[in-house]
Amino acid sequence: MKLMHTIQQVYKGVILLIIIAVILLFSDLDSRKRNTTRQFKYNGGARHCMAEKGKTYRVGLVYFGPDIALDMLWDGLFTGLKEMGYVRDSNLLITSLHANGEIATIPSLVQSVDNSKVDLVMTFTTPCLTAACVGIKKKPLVFTYCYDPVAAGAGKSFTDHLPFVTGIGSFPPLVKTLDAFEKLIPGIKRVGILYNSSEANSRKVVEVARGKFTEKGIELMEMTVTNTNEVQQAMQVLCSRKPQIIWISGDNTALMAFESIIKEANKAGIPVVINDADFLDKGALMAVGIDWYSIGYATAPVATRVLNGENPSSIPMENYTQEKIVFNLNVAKKLGITFSPGILAMAAANKAEIKIDHKLKLGIIQYNETPLTEEAIQGVKDGIEKLGLVLGKDYTLDGWNAQGDISALPSFADAIEQGGYDLAFSVSTPTLQVAIKRIKKVPIVFSNSSSPILAGVGESFKKHLPHVTGICTLGDFAGMIDYLIMIKPGLKKIGTLFSQGEINSVECKRVLDSCARVRGITLVAVPINSTAEISEAGKLLCQQHIEFFCQIVDNATAAAWPAIASVAGKFRIPLTGVMDEEINNGAFLIVSRDYYQGGLDAVRLAAKILRGQSPATIPIEYVSKTKILINKQKTKNAGLVIPQRLLDKATKVY
Repeated sequence: MKLMHTIQQVYKGVILLIIIAVILLFSDLDSRKRNTTRQFKYNGGARHCMAEKGKTYRVGLVYFGPDIALDMLWDGLFTGLKEMGYVRDSNLLITSLHANGEIATIPSLVQSVDNSKVDLVMTFTTPCLTAACVGIKKKPLVFTYCYDPVAAGAGKSFTDHLPFVTGIGSFPPLVKTLDAFEKLIPGIKRVGILYNSSEANSRKVVEVARGKFTEKGIELMEMTVTNTNEVQQAMQVLCSRKPQIIWISGDNTALMAFESIIKEANKAGIPVVINDADFLDKGALMAVGIDWYSIGYATAPVATRVLNGENPSSIPMENYTQEKIVFNLNVAKKLGITFSPGILAMAAANKAEIKIDHKLKLGIIQYNETPLTEEAIQGVKDGIEKLGLVLGKDYTLDGWNAQGDISALPSFADAIEQGGYDLAFSVSTPTLQVAIKRIKKVPIVFSNSSSPILAGVGESFKKHLPHVTGICTLGDFAGMIDYLIMIKPGLKKIGTLFSQGEINSVECKRVLDSCARVRGITLVAVPINSTAEISEAGKLLCQQHIEFFCQIVDNATAAAWPAIASVAGKFRIPLTGVMDEEINNGAFLIVSRDYYQGGLDAVRLAAKILRGQSPATIPIEYVSKTKILINKQKTKNAGLVIPQRLLDKATKVY
């Protein structure tokens, strides 16, 4: 009996332990669920979804075809992602597919990326979103570069949408566009528009526009196409109907064939007005448009929320439009058009938003006259003009050039510090080093600096001197290495010259070396102290059996590029560089930061200061655009073959 009693007690104890274990298990499961559910804080684009250390993220991009507005959007997107720790070609791996302007190709691209090993699909343009809403079955989807996601099929409303979809829509400013037409041509009666009737975004724009044009008593002359091959003939027909303005509003097919539109409009003497400001330099008269860089930047936090595990169904779609109005004065002159005070005031109010109670006094300091410096300075000048400010009326811009004499820089900085200037632009790292030591009362915005932190501006891009901000132009060395490996698999050794007296040059060499080492490549770096040493140093470098001469940028080597090209040519070593003009002076490949864009970017930051924001609250940024240039003749001479996937990425092939 005692034995039976003992067995019963043990049995009860075991049962009790099992019950307790089950309770604890379910309790732990509930706890795990709570602990692994991320608590997202998101308010108007707040950036809380930082990348996890040690984790790699994969994103597939699907887009209609290459265009300059999309490039600007990507610049904003990847800048925003980088600020949150998602660095392209590092912990953020990108697969990109485009349809080359053919809508029929898009569904297969969507299916391909849906079946690939990506964590997130992103679509750009309305046709791609429309196809993805039907074709995506496995992945979450974030869209941008789209006028109307509801019309594209993403949902019934911005809150009631497909559970796997979210993103940013950007409907064009139609009321402001129509207002601009009336101010541009008082009493206007006829406006022509060309669009692809298969694009939901274009259909929606025209649908909304019809009513507004009717209210104003303006005829909207519509001309539709189905592909880019039809655009030129359609434009000829449209121009024959004699519209007073031709309006292109974000239609992907029209923008892909924009040169044909401008060609026919010019023949007929009809101005073209667009809603995509980034196409203005292609021959349009005016843009009442969307700032696509800002749209890309606003999309970044939405993408990171999804990458961090949040379900798109819980993220409302948004409509975000940061507008800008800009003119092409050269086109206006050719067409004999004078902008009225009304439309100039409209543009100035929209773009500048800078209340001027006195003539602004601006200064710009440069170290020497390299092509990169001149590009940046031109970008600064054009950027200020695009703010709606008039030189001589609203501001003065004084410039100082040290002509390569660093001892001259302190007096220039003192002139700005003591001269009552509102803001100073610094171009080059040596200039920046002197400026931050001697200028304390005047805000400084820099460009053309590869290493602003080493120059002394602060601890990081966010923690910096309170009166300084600017644009870092550190080269895309990781990209350069990757492209060289594409061209020559098994690459083992590359070489460069660097100026050991310039911290920007030393930093560029360090980063290039780091990028090379990660890929198992040795960098041979030969130091120089002046341009006079370049020929001999170049010979020494070429004798080290390097496979590519990869020249980084600094003031000394930039000023003596012909000597570098000559040495590389004599030793028959393929030459790469980072300045645009080098592509026609010995280099077969250029991976170049856009220094003109760096000037424009610097003005964008300066505008924030002129509006009253403290430079201390404005993070330093990387330049927003990179270019890939290829010289096919030099490539052939070097016995190299450029893979098609690199040609597809190229900004320009010479």
